[in-house]
This record gives sequence, C-alpha cells and structure tokens, in this order.
Amino acid sequence: MSQIVQTDFDWTLPSRDYRDPAVYERERQEIFARNWMLFSWSERLKQPGDYVTGTVAGYPVFVIRDDAGGVRAFHNVCRHRGAQLLTEESGHCGKLVVCPYHSWSYTRAGRLNKASDFGSDATFDPEAWSLYAIDAEEWRGLIFVRLKAGGPTLVEWLGPIHAMAESYPLEQQHYFMSKDRDCAVDWKTYGENYLECYHCRTMHPGLCAAMDIENYRIDTYQKERFFHLHAPKREGGLTRGLYFYRFPFLMLNLYDWGSSIATIEPLGPGRIKHINWYFFNDVSPEKAEENRKSVAWSAEIVSEDLDIITGVQRNLDAGIYERGPLSPKYEMAVKGFQDMVREDLGAPRPLHSIAAE
Repeated sequence: MSQIVQTDFDWTLPSRDYRDPAVYERERQEIFARNWMLFSWSERLKQPGDYVTGTVAGYPVFVIRDDAGGVRAFHNVCRHRGAQLLTEESGHCGKLVVCPYHSWSYTRAGRLNKASDFGSDATFDPEAWSLYAIDAEEWRGLIFVRLKAGGPTLVEWLGPIHAMAESYPLEQQHYFMSKDRDCAVDWKTYGENYLECYHCRTMHPGLCAAMDIENYRIDTYQKERFFHLHAPKREGGLTRGLYFYRFPFLMLNLYDWGSSIATIEPLGPGRIKHINWYFFNDVSPEKAEENRKSVAWSAEIVSEDLDIITGVQRNLDAGIYERGPLSPKYEMAVKGFQDMVREDLGAPRPLHSIAAE
C-alpha cells in the first residue's frame, strides 16, 4: 500500500501577479508611490539650478537644487497645458524653470513666477498654481524621491541600514560608471531571484569563488522591510562588504573602496529597467582599468541572473505554470519579500499543502 506524505509549504505568488496590468496599477499606487525611490546622486546637483530628470514608476519627474542648497522634486509637467518642462537628462536652468511650450515660468521652489502673456485681466495664485511637488531627500550622497507626500523620513525608512552602513565611506566615493538594462522581467521576479542563493552554485561560479557560499545567509527584517545578505569572503577575496536589499527594490553593496548601488525602474507588468551605478574612492585614470574589472565582475553576476529569469518571466507570461513551493531552507527571504507585497496590496498570505505518494 502506497504511503501518502503530506507536507505544508509556503507557496509563491500566482503567476498572473507577474503579468496582470491591473495588479501592476495597484503596485504603482500602493507600493511604488508610497516608498522612497533612489533617483540620482548628489554630485550631479552641485549648484543651485542644477537639475536631473527621469521617470519613476511611469511618472516623469525632476529634481533640482534650490536657492538654499536643498533638493526639491516635482512632476515634470507644466500647469498650463501639460508640457514637459525640462527635456534634457540633466542641466542647469538658471533662476527660473521656463516651460518650452508657452513660457510659463516657475521658481526653483516650484512656485509660479509668471503666466506669460495671458492677458492683463488674468491673475493666478502663485501658490495654488505651483508645480506638483513630490518628496525629495538626500542620504550620504544619494538622492531619493517619494511620489506620495508624507510618511517616514528617508532615514526612518532606511531604518537600521542607516546605522549599519555608518562606517562605510559613501561620501568619499565618486561616480565611475553605470550599466542600465531594459529587461522583460517583472520587478518581483528580479527581487525574488536576488533574495535567494539556492541558485548560486549553478548560476554564479565567479561569486562562489569569491565567497563562502556554504555559509551564505540572508537575514529578513520583516518589520523594517529590508534584507541583510552576507557570507564570509574566501582567501584572496574582496575586503569587508555590506549588502542590503530594502523593499521594494533598493540594493546597496558597500565596500571600503567603493560601492555598487542598484535599483529598479518598473516599466510595466513584466518589464523593468535595471539601473546599476558604480562608485569608487579613487576614480583617477591610474585606477580606471582596475575599476573597470571590478565593474565587469559585478555586471557578469547580474547578466547571469537576467539570462535565467528572463526565461522564468516568459513562462510566467505563458500561463502554464501557476505557482510553486518555497524551500524552507533556501527561500525564506523570498517568502518575506512576497509577504511584503501581499501586505501592501492587502492580500492574504496563503498556505497550501502538497500530497505526494
């Protein structure tokens, strides 16, 4: 007589959650808009009037250094007819932000300066017709924005990461290069892959040569909504490092000599831009080749991941695979990540059973 073995597992999210436009729209409002998003770095905004433009979860925005030396962020849209105010990736706007369409102008604080040539009888309240502001803060040379105003400060949002990273010299590091990639991968597909090393022996020979994968650990801080990834380095490996993933998709890889800072720009259900910046203490020409080798090593690991999870996403989109069990040994951080998604979307956490002969 065959024996029935019943085992309870935590299971992945259903495959439709990685491809459904309705789920993505809920994520835009309930996850992306409510969290701090990495946007740029402070060296790009050295003087008042310097600005950087970009897109955050589908919303065109810009950050500008104001007259007092702080950073402010706004939706990149004129209040008159919706024109894009700043069209270059970065630059300097002078004393005013002037719309290239009908010349309405705004101060660096976003206040309406003038509704150009609108008629002598027309008056506009400068405060009521200010630009649509979003939250902006700096942390140790990095600039973050938040689409929905209010909530925890950036340092509060970072939580224990702020103190744990204190001894790493971020402010002494300078931008060296970036590597951005548009990928047919959902942001959750990428995050789940990042938060397990179940695949490391198969997929990452270079990483396994540098770190003691047998002792690789990912500590989940569910309340603070971040993950601490760590493993001892092998003989001849890199110096000490600190590795964080802050939900929903901030990745900080910190070293004494440099940093790999990464984030995700969601482009739609099943689509992202993976953004990776590399900073080094020494960006002199003499160190350029060594720095490039370091970047190439890091970028190769990302490429190895994207090669496999692009196929994962293709199958999630196809609709044959529905969901799978999570390994209690290797995928507890994936469970924590998915619970954060469910919590933000107000969805229950299911527990399923598998019956096998």
